[in-house]
Order: sequence, then C-alpha cells, then structure tokens
Amino acid sequence: MTQSLREQLLQAGLVTEEQVRKVEQARAPEARQGKRSGPQNGKPAKAGEKVKARPRRKARKNPERGSARSHNQLPSSVVTKAPLSPAADARALKQQLRELVTAHRVNKEEADVPYHFQVGTTIKHLYVTSEQQEALADGRLCIAFLDGRRNLLPSEQGREILRIDPSRTVIFPGD
Repeated sequence: MTQSLREQLLQAGLVTEEQVRKVEQARAPEARQGKRSGPQNGKPAKAGEKVKARPRRKARKNPERGSARSHNQLPSSVVTKAPLSPAADARALKQQLRELVTAHRVNKEEADVPYHFQVGTTIKHLYVTSEQQEALADGRLCIAFLDGRRNLLPSEQGREILRIDPSRTVIFPGD
C-alpha cells in the first residue's frame, strides 16, 4: 500500500494518464520558479561561502523622469485622480449602496410574521412585524436585495437604489 495517490487514482479509474500529465506539466513551472542554485552573478559558489540574496530594486525605464517629476510637481489641490477602472467603479457603487441600505434598514430581529412576495417566478418570504406588514401593504416600505440579504427599507430609499443602480432588485409591494 505504498502507492502514490496518483497511482491509486489511475488504478481506480478516476483519472486518465492524460489528466495526470496535464497536472504534472502545470506543477513543473511552479516548482522551478523558486529553485535557483548558486549566486546570481553566474559564478559557482565556493564551498564555504553563503549565497546572498540580491536586493530588489524598483526598475525605472526612464531615470531622468524621476528627477524631473520632483521639480514639476503640482500642488496637491490641483492633482486629480485618474478615472476609475470599471471594476473599481463597480466596487464604489456597491459600497455606496451598502451605506444607503445600512443607514435606512428597518429589519427587526423580533419579527415573527412571514411576509410572502414574488420575485420573477419564485415566491420568497421575509419575517416582519405587524406594523411593518401594514406599511408594506400601504406602500411605505419596500424590499431590496443586497449581498444576499432581503432588506426592509422606506420606499424613498428603494427608489434611490434604483436611481443609482437600475439593475438591482427592489420590490414595492404596495404599488
């Protein structure tokens, strides 16, 4: 029973030789990256010498650029931020929505009345108090989905969420 896991998986028929080769090829470059023997200057290390790691430096493509930049810097009030990437923009938008929801969320832990509502073709539920159930029926409250949670919010904040991000799911049961 001293077979390697690879051999055991092959014998059981759970993997093929081709799959094993692909995994070994993928692992080979990872294993080689950290293994450098001898000093970095190309000369072999002597028996008693310790191999020193080469200090890392920031590579500059244009060395004159750094010195010119220090003389021509704009005051910090004039410097503008570069436009955000789409991913950073999406994160900022989601953070703005989180802040809006956490500031106006009216969910209560002691809520015990199940409130059923439809999202697309599925029926979902949210536990509310009797006052919140009346407010939902009157259209004063709405249900917004964010980060996998169902949040009970005033209708004005629900409309604000839709104004910020129209792709969000917000349910207005009283409308």
